[in-house]
Amino acid sequence: MLNLSPFEAWLISLEEERESVLATIMPIDPSKLNKEPCRLFISKESKTIGDLGDEDINQRVTEIARRKLNESNPKSETRIFTLPNGEEIHIFIDVHIPPAELMIFGAGHDAIPVAKSAVSLGFKTTVVDQREFYNSEERFPGTNRLIVKTSEFEGKIKIGHRTYIVVMNHHIERDQETLKFVLRSSSPYIGVLGPRSRRMRMLKALEEEGVIFVENELDRMYSPIGLDIGADSPEEIALSILAEVVAKKNGHAGGFLKGSEYIHKAAATKEPV
Repeated sequence: MLNLSPFEAWLISLEEERESVLATIMPIDPSKLNKEPCRLFISKESKTIGDLGDEDINQRVTEIARRKLNESNPKSETRIFTLPNGEEIHIFIDVHIPPAELMIFGAGHDAIPVAKSAVSLGFKTTVVDQREFYNSEERFPGTNRLIVKTSEFEGKIKIGHRTYIVVMNHHIERDQETLKFVLRSSSPYIGVLGPRSRRMRMLKALEEEGVIFVENELDRMYSPIGLDIGADSPEEIALSILAEVVAKKNGHAGGFLKGSEYIHKAAATKEPV
């Protein structure tokens, strides 16, 4: 990003779907509306481009941006800062977080309502299955489809820290190979379809192969998958799965709102019942 202006760097980050912040001093004097405002671009890695006119404010805004980019659901906002001469300035801190991704391993019939629900909720949705006939545009409209064998995962599939994973191949060996790959990734959520006994069988089989996962890797594995809503049909199971994914993404445990102190939003927003 050498020789880029803060706004140009911001536009590139939007195009490339990278997390970033653009801080802009908002002019209070209407006569200055046509002038280029002072801006500071902050990347996910805390690299900066631009200047807000005061080094202390640059550092404070960079720290605010760093904290926001580490939150699960950060919001843009305007902050007021005071310069050494006593003047107040208003800085709009615009946060860009790309859509979270739901990656589904397995293109069986019950993956269809999961993908459909994910798309409707605004997730960037990816379906991974080596079977072209099943992993088709007709069955999974609006999704990114990857026709990939388990042996090719390493070079062809990218999993980030905002990629939520559902493993539902209905094939225990394929699920085991998938777990080898996804549990080593930075995904915050790895849901695995099937009962607890099946999970234990897979992990034991992998352990016998010499594949042993550490505690923080297994902590991200949700199996059985989904919230307990008594789901029976594929559509209800999809609802249960997506409810758990959304709860995880938003930092909630899931459960009844009855008797809860706050509703819907994170507790930090303090919206009372």
